[in-house]
Amino acid sequence: MYLKKRSSELDHLASRDHLTDCYNRRVLFEVLERDFSQLKKMNEYSILMVDIDHFKSINDTYGHCTGDSILRGVAGILNDFARQNDTTARFGGEEFCIILPETSQLQAMSIAETMRTKIEKSTFDNIFVTCSFGVTSIKFNAKTPFELIEQADLALYEAKSLGRNKVSIWDQSLEESRLI
Repeated sequence: MYLKKRSSELDHLASRDHLTDCYNRRVLFEVLERDFSQLKKMNEYSILMVDIDHFKSINDTYGHCTGDSILRGVAGILNDFARQNDTTARFGGEEFCIILPETSQLQAMSIAETMRTKIEKSTFDNIFVTCSFGVTSIKFNAKTPFELIEQADLALYEAKSLGRNKVSIWDQSLEESRLI
């Protein structure tokens, strides 16, 4: 019994980000690789990239303990709005990636907008924060998990360039403008 419990604890520690309790980047890529091997069976599949706006200035102004509290709070909201089959992972720093299986780009935009609004209306240690969201879908013909993440990341960059606290969806023009 002890060994089974200990093994379960170790599995949890190896798969989760210790600060946010979201999945870690390793698990994110394992899920993406597994799902990409079965994409022909899936009708829809979308991902969100999420970035806390102006996070560096929050850390610089209020300190890293407050920054950690904000990371936990935002992660909590992302997890609260994620559905049972979704995967929420800390991508790095103040960025998160959410896998939305069987979810169209329009549904993904709606989910992102709901999350964005909830975060915008919340306070963390009496501090208001916002997040920017990038959305993409397999309907845009990504060939690899890395390409799908790159699409969502370009859409995230677009949301930030439009003033932050926005949701943007990838389209081909984002790729073309990156090459200029």
